[in-house]
Amino acid sequence: MSSSLLLASKLVSKISTAIFTGGAVFCSLVEHPARLNIDKRSAVKQFRPSLKRAILLQSTTSSLAFIGSSLAFYLEKDKKWLYSSILILSVIPYTLFFIMPTNNKLLDTNLDPDSNETKNLLEKWGLLHWVRSLAGLVTLVLMEI
Repeated sequence: MSSSLLLASKLVSKISTAIFTGGAVFCSLVEHPARLNIDKRSAVKQFRPSLKRAILLQSTTSSLAFIGSSLAFYLEKDKKWLYSSILILSVIPYTLFFIMPTNNKLLDTNLDPDSNETKNLLEKWGLLHWVRSLAGLVTLVLMEI
């Protein structure tokens, strides 16, 4: 039973981390740069529903990856799973404390979408988001070492 559970925990962790990372990297490399190349009003209009959908996917996959990695560490005692679980979990407080204030400003209906503040917030968001993308990539590498 424990070998099946170990295999399942690793599988859940790897798949969840891959989905998380794929979404984050796609956003950092494709979606957000495209957003920055359109007018600010359209960029904010696109950002708002995109963020709401991304929050569901990213929070679910990072949580599942943490649970799977933690269980794999508990069952196998291989520290790569401990480090993987800590790193993928770290994206949650990072998001809450560093990205969410920018998200909230961009979601604020009082924000003038044509202002320089909007442009600066969108650029800042893109830089902050790269940390999540890199954390996902490093987590995947740790799982395979």
